[in-house]
Amino acid sequence: MNQSKRKYDDSRASDSEMDDAKYIRIDGAGDAQAQRVKALSNAEQVAAHYNSRRELGVQGRLHTAITGLRIFNNWVKSIIIRQNTFRGCKVLDLGCGKGGDLRKWSFSNIGEYVGMDIAGVSVNQAHKRYLEMKKPIFPARFYVQDCYGEPLEKTLQPPDYQADVISAQFCLHYAFESEKKARQMMHNVSSHLASGGRFIFTIPNANWLIKKLRSSSDNTFGNSVYRVEFQRREPITRFGFPYSFTLDEAVEDCTEYIVHFPSLVKLAEEHGMRLVSRVPFHEFYASMVNDPNNVRLLERMGVVTSDRPALTDDEWEAVGIYMAVTLEKA
Repeated sequence: MNQSKRKYDDSRASDSEMDDAKYIRIDGAGDAQAQRVKALSNAEQVAAHYNSRRELGVQGRLHTAITGLRIFNNWVKSIIIRQNTFRGCKVLDLGCGKGGDLRKWSFSNIGEYVGMDIAGVSVNQAHKRYLEMKKPIFPARFYVQDCYGEPLEKTLQPPDYQADVISAQFCLHYAFESEKKARQMMHNVSSHLASGGRFIFTIPNANWLIKKLRSSSDNTFGNSVYRVEFQRREPITRFGFPYSFTLDEAVEDCTEYIVHFPSLVKLAEEHGMRLVSRVPFHEFYASMVNDPNNVRLLERMGVVTSDRPALTDDEWEAVGIYMAVTLEKA
């Protein structure tokens, strides 16, 4: 789509302005896909981890040690989605998980949604969540797919599908297991992103993590809600620098990888994309609360309530782990 037709940060449409979805499809969960995942040991571990996570439900998510952090992260994603979508745009969600962002996409009045994730159980839950939306308002397709280790063309139909917005929320770090995987990820994005399209994602802030590592005495740091343990202190490599991450009621002792940001930007440029913004979450909050609309959203989503006026100190520290990034295709 010609970039001149885009209008980012468009006003939200009401439900009455949205059409019912015409179709839903879940593909790629057969034996061939299982064999491809089996060949990738770390990918298999990631899929198994997220497949085994218990579903807390809405009420359950409101009564955990990281309830404030969960809602804060959703607030960040809501703003990022609003800023980078326009009416009728096509969205490709790489690492869609259980579909927790479907409602956010609906508020932006998108025209089409494709969700992909390596965890089949999560994809089925996303499909179910879509069906249970009060008024499904965009066509949606769901696929089981290793979004970073394999070409999307193996699963995606049509294979040359182009999206106006590609999203990867809290999962892109898995692509930095190796340079080969990171390049496959960037190829997947660039080959399925329309000219002028936006790639939006949230990732751990490597600078923040390495600073914490170097100030620790035993390669381990954290607080009551999160824990990070590095296998080694040096050398810090551009790809394949692992650490174990645990987040209360969300992630349990999962191997993640440092996202070396200069390497990410270099790969993006090689694939015809440029950096638009890179904002750590603490800075994101400071810049966004100057807008009354964002403050009202903060209150409406429940980050600030009468009985819980703010995130705990430990949750606020954990907020610092992440940053929001936007790339744009030429």
